[in-house]
Amino acid sequence: MNTPQQYHLFHQHIALTQKLHPNRFPGMTTAMAAIVAFVIGERFTQPAIAEIVVTSDELVLARTDGKADETHFIGSYADVLQKWLRLIAVAGLSTSELTEAQASFAAKIGFFGRETA
Repeated sequence: MNTPQQYHLFHQHIALTQKLHPNRFPGMTTAMAAIVAFVIGERFTQPAIAEIVVTSDELVLARTDGKADETHFIGSYADVLQKWLRLIAVAGLSTSELTEAQASFAAKIGFFGRETA
């Protein structure tokens, strides 16, 4: 049985998914759609991203589902972070949705360097 808090969090996640869905942003690249899906735990692209790693020289690499030995260069961390911040700024998120989105980004990719200060 779901508690009221679980019910609220589930519906908040649904709202966040709808607000960040690539269909709302016609200019969103497939790579960014895959990043957004990975961050919020959804599946917008095929193949989907299974893992993202930020290297010590701040390059973002992704591994897709089913390809354990294959990584793809996504871009610089600064560019990925800038695109993420721009997206969440225009998505019309509530305070709780913004908190969820940022917490998910922090957990799945991380915040590094001066860009976050």
